[in-house]
Amino acid sequence: MSKARHARARRSTRRVARTLSIAGLGAGITAAGAGAAFATDYQVKSGDTLSEIAQANGTDWHELARINNLKDPNLILIGQTLTLDGVTKAATPAPKKVTEKAEKKTSKSEKTEKKTERKARSSRSEDRPATKSGKANLSGAWAKVANCESSGNPRAVNPAGYYGLFQFDLRTWRSVGGSGNPAKASAGEQLMRAKKLYAQRGASPWPVCGKYLR
Repeated sequence: MSKARHARARRSTRRVARTLSIAGLGAGITAAGAGAAFATDYQVKSGDTLSEIAQANGTDWHELARINNLKDPNLILIGQTLTLDGVTKAATPAPKKVTEKAEKKTSKSEKTEKKTERKARSSRSEDRPATKSGKANLSGAWAKVANCESSGNPRAVNPAGYYGLFQFDLRTWRSVGGSGNPAKASAGEQLMRAKKLYAQRGASPWPVCGKYLR
């Protein structure tokens, strides 16, 4: 009887010991899990940047630099441990930045298009004849040429076949885009065609009066 009692006592002791061992193992697992769940440090690896680390942890790099007392946010060392404890979580602003860049790009493109359109309109305006009632803004050298050629009369006609302020012949008039009779065109158009002719051939079309353009 006494032996039986001792045997039961030993089994009971082993059972208690086994229970304690299992309980201890469970506590160890819980502690390890808790440690992983509440990890608050990050060790810097090769290629890391402060902004990437901050973004991966849902915060802003300014906040991360403040928490870790980094005087130079551009200088972090491989193996350096950064604390994440106390950082304020923030939404990643990347999509907003992309949108802002896209808007700026679109705005810049629109400005370029408008500028190109204005240049095109300006170019067309220069080539467009003025209305027949328009008056040329004659001044300086061109006023002197007109006075010399036609006494400043846009309707002047020379029987030899020369017309208007600058005494165009019909062939020369058409060579610079004119149509019809130069004397019937506005003074503004005559001046514009004269400037085109000068750009092509210099003062030679006006052998005498062209001296004012030299």
